[in-house]
Amino acid sequence: MAFNMLDWTIRQILERYPETKPVFINNGFPIFADDGILQELGGLLKLKTALKSKDLNADVFITLLQDKIDETGRYRSLEAHHTGGSNGRLNLLTLLPCPLKIPLQSELAFILDELQRQQGREFNYSIDISANKHMNYADYLKYFEDPDELPDVILTTGYDIFHQNFIERFVKGGVFANLSKRTLNPRLAEAGITDPEGFFTVIAVNTLVMVVDKKRLGDLEMPKVWSDILKPSYQKQVVMRGHGDIFCDVLQLNFYKDFGDAGLTALAGAVKYGLHPAQMVKELSSNRSDIPPVHIMPRFFAETLRSRKNIEIIWPEDGAMAYPVSLLIKAEKLPEMQQLADYLTGQEFARICDEAFFPAAYSDGSRLPVTAKFKWTGWEFIKNCNIEKLIEQLNDKFLAAHRAGGVLR
Repeated sequence: MAFNMLDWTIRQILERYPETKPVFINNGFPIFADDGILQELGGLLKLKTALKSKDLNADVFITLLQDKIDETGRYRSLEAHHTGGSNGRLNLLTLLPCPLKIPLQSELAFILDELQRQQGREFNYSIDISANKHMNYADYLKYFEDPDELPDVILTTGYDIFHQNFIERFVKGGVFANLSKRTLNPRLAEAGITDPEGFFTVIAVNTLVMVVDKKRLGDLEMPKVWSDILKPSYQKQVVMRGHGDIFCDVLQLNFYKDFGDAGLTALAGAVKYGLHPAQMVKELSSNRSDIPPVHIMPRFFAETLRSRKNIEIIWPEDGAMAYPVSLLIKAEKLPEMQQLADYLTGQEFARICDEAFFPAAYSDGSRLPVTAKFKWTGWEFIKNCNIEKLIEQLNDKFLAAHRAGGVLR
């Protein structure tokens, strides 16, 4: 947690972070839309007590609050974490999901403060969330022309950093260092997570698994591999990450790579609707009868449901879908950033990642299920497909197929 809000009263939270009011109203506490009730009850009721009364998962609810705070701008501005040095140029930019950003924020700030003390100069840095679409640094990657426009260190998750123009102009141009490699997690090594050209360093992965409500599944066969949900019997039986007209690019890319347009069409037919992972957890914790039995979500959120009756977390036999946490450090800046590089490829960082259910590249993999495999799109596919355009095209096709009931038009 970014801060210990569980012992705060509801009113204290809303007075400090008024933007979180819709989170309460839309997630079990509509009574707080009434300012009178908020003043009376909200001043007495602690968050931990309120969550317990509704049987809501505290970690997931805190994540929802943090996401809303981030969304409204407390962390999204690149200037928010500037310390004033380097003529305003960023030395470090991180774009991470909340489960990683929150535990890493203070660690990274501590290391940068130490570097400032040792080197006698100031660093500018921004520690942001990858889900922030209001100030998405990656949107500007394709327009950059000069290496000086880029941060010295970039730590990001997902596929945004693999834009073709960025790779051709900066990555293949030798702007970033080929970092020394440590012993790789054997499961990730088997999946081919190491860039054979040495351009990118993957230091952890986020993973998608299937969460199945066995009671809601009924007589439907338990899925074992990803292709199982493409069967006609799974029509509208699946929920995946999605918001508005944007659905999970990781799923779309993998199904398209393995099964082509037909696989994308069948996936669209299987999906009933899209939700934020935290909303999936809330949904599976409810008593509603119209909820699809299969929810595809990051493992971090899936683990919050492990103790729930009738819930089974499926790590598919052909591998949990993995998408990378990538590290880039400018070659000319590596000597002065070596301490940071050592931390991000070291055991303490690996421990934090593993505890957040982001398998670390430089760990022994002991926290993983014994038979765990990873499903990774692969470097050849990523570098040769113009991934920025492909993601847009696949989402358009998916939407068309979803609206047509699973038939491409």
